[in-house]
Amino acid sequence: MRRPSRKLPHINPRATFDFFSRGQKLDFLINARRILESGRTRFPGQPYRLMTDVGETVVLPSEFVHDIRNEPGLSFQEAFANNFHPQLPGFEGFAVGSRPDELFQHVIKKRITKLLNQITEPLSTEAKFAVDHIFGSPNEWREFNIKNDILDLISRLSSRVFLGAEVCRNEDWLAITKSYTVNAFLSAEILRPYPSWLRPVAHRFVPQCKTLRRQVSESKRIIEPVLERRREVRRQARESGEPAPSFNDGIDWFEEESRGREYDVVGAQLGLSLVAIHTTTDLLVETMLRIAEHPELFDALRQEIVEVLSVDGWKKTALFNMKLMDSVLKESQRLKPITSAIMNRVATRPVTLPNGLQLQKGESCVGDIGKMHDPAVYADPETFDGRRFARMRGDPGLDGQAHLVSTSPAQLGFGHGKHACPGRFFASNELKIALAHLLMKFDWRLTPGYEHRWQEWGIAWSADETARLVMRRREAPEIDIDAVRG
Repeated sequence: MRRPSRKLPHINPRATFDFFSRGQKLDFLINARRILESGRTRFPGQPYRLMTDVGETVVLPSEFVHDIRNEPGLSFQEAFANNFHPQLPGFEGFAVGSRPDELFQHVIKKRITKLLNQITEPLSTEAKFAVDHIFGSPNEWREFNIKNDILDLISRLSSRVFLGAEVCRNEDWLAITKSYTVNAFLSAEILRPYPSWLRPVAHRFVPQCKTLRRQVSESKRIIEPVLERRREVRRQARESGEPAPSFNDGIDWFEEESRGREYDVVGAQLGLSLVAIHTTTDLLVETMLRIAEHPELFDALRQEIVEVLSVDGWKKTALFNMKLMDSVLKESQRLKPITSAIMNRVATRPVTLPNGLQLQKGESCVGDIGKMHDPAVYADPETFDGRRFARMRGDPGLDGQAHLVSTSPAQLGFGHGKHACPGRFFASNELKIALAHLLMKFDWRLTPGYEHRWQEWGIAWSADETARLVMRRREAPEIDIDAVRG
C-alpha cells in the first residue's frame, strides 16, 4: 500500500507563529539526540518527518538502510552538494568527492586500500617519529590535551601516505590539515540557511569562508611545486628512456588514476584530509578514553600486540589478527559514532520504497542509527564491552559482521552500502598502528573526577575537546615496537 511521505507523523512540529521554523531548527541543533530517541520510541520501526537545521527530512529506521543503499533514485551526490557547497571557492576539498567520475573514490578503493600492505611499515616508521615528537619521554605522570595531540599524530601519519615523505613533516601543511576540516564544516553550516542562489554572494562576506579561501591558496603554494617537480622528473625520464620513478603516495595515485583528465590537485589532498584525519582522530581519542576507563584492557591489548608482531611483523595480516584491539575500537565507535543519523540522500525522481513509502523529487531522507544501541541486537547496549566483537568473531555466523570495517544496519559507524566510507580499511590500519605504538610506549589514566562525555551539535557527535589524559613513558616495554619490520 502506497503512503505519501507528507502523511507521515512529524516528530518536532513547528510552534505557532514560528513562520520560518527558526525555533525548530535551533531546538534540533541543541537537542537532536533527544528528538531522535523520541522518534524511535514513538514510532518504532516506522519512518517519520523531522525538521533539522537544514530543512525537513524523512527519518528512515535502521531496517531501511538496505533500501537506501539499493535505490538509484536516492542520490548521495545531490545531498552532499546541498550540504557542503562544493561549487564555491574555498570548498575545493568537498568538490573532489562529488565528481561524477568518482576519481576520489577510485583512488581510495583502488590505490590506498589495495596497497595497505606496502604502507604499513612506513606508517609505523612515521608513528615512531610522531609519537616521540608529540608526547616526548615523560618519566613522571604528565597531563596531555589528548584530542589536540592525537589530531597532530593522525595528521602526520595520514600525510605520510597522502603526500609522501617530502611533505608529511611540513609544519605549514600540517597546520592546514588540522584546521581546514573544522573551518570547512563550520563554513558549510553557516551558509546552509541561505537560499542556494544567494550562497555564491554570501560566502564572500563570511569570515570563515575567507579563511577557507586563504588556506586553499596556502595549500597550492605547498603542493603545486611538488607536483611540478615530479612531472619534470618523469618528463626527463621519458626523454632519456629511463623508467619513471614511483613515489607511491597520494599525489602519484591521483596523477595515475586521472589518466589525463583535469582534476584539482590541491582539492584532492584537502579532500583526503577532510574524510580521514578528524574522523580517525575522533575514534582514537574515544578508544583511549574507554581503555582508561577499563584499565584491565591494557595488559590484554599489549599481550596481543606482542604475540602478533612477534610472528608477523608489520604485515597486513598482523593488523587483521589484532582481534581484541579491533573489538575495542569497534565498541568505542558503536557507543559514540561521529553522527546520530547517516546516509543522507535526496530523491532525484519520485521514489517508492519497498514498504510503499513515496518520496517526491527533491525530498531528503536519512537513516537512523538506533540498532547500534538496540537491546534486541546487543546485550546491555549502553555498557562498554571491549570484548563484545571479539566474541562475535568466534561465531562462524557472526564473524563477517564483527570486524571494525564491517557495515550493516546494526553497524553504521562507517555508513553502509556503495557510499560507505571507502577509506575505512586504511583508517582501521592507521588506528591500530597508532594505538599499538601508544600502548607499548605509555601508560595512561583519566584525570581525577573526569566523566566521559562528548560534544553534540545537531547530528554531529565529536569527542570531548577538553578531555585530558595523564600519561607516563613505560620503562621496559615487552617489545621494541620501533624495531619491528614488515
